[in-house]
Amino acid sequence: MLKIIEGAVFLGALALYLTPAIIADARNREDAFALTMVNILLGWTVIGWFAALVWARHPVSGRNLRHFAKRAQRAVARATIDGIVARASNRNSSIPMFNRRLVPVVARIAAHSHRRPHI
Repeated sequence: MLKIIEGAVFLGALALYLTPAIIADARNREDAFALTMVNILLGWTVIGWFAALVWARHPVSGRNLRHFAKRAQRAVARATIDGIVARASNRNSSIPMFNRRLVPVVARIAAHSHRRPHI
């Protein structure tokens, strides 16, 4: 009988520990795997467990994604305008230096492919 109670307590504690992951899975979050990994790896710190719980309960919003996309578009537009101005003024470099935090990787790769001399 004692082993049954110990098993039930263990399963209850495990379910409580994995509550953020269970909530994320129930809400069909796209980042449920990342949340589960944070829960498993940092949940023992209590702060990590509460962070995972808040993350799981927080609604997924496309607003942040739209804000990031707008900032990236503005940065690309700024870099393009700077490139046009640099070409018009015959500076040495026709491609301006990019702010790596704002410009997406694709734009940087495209800019670097234009810099290479064609042999």
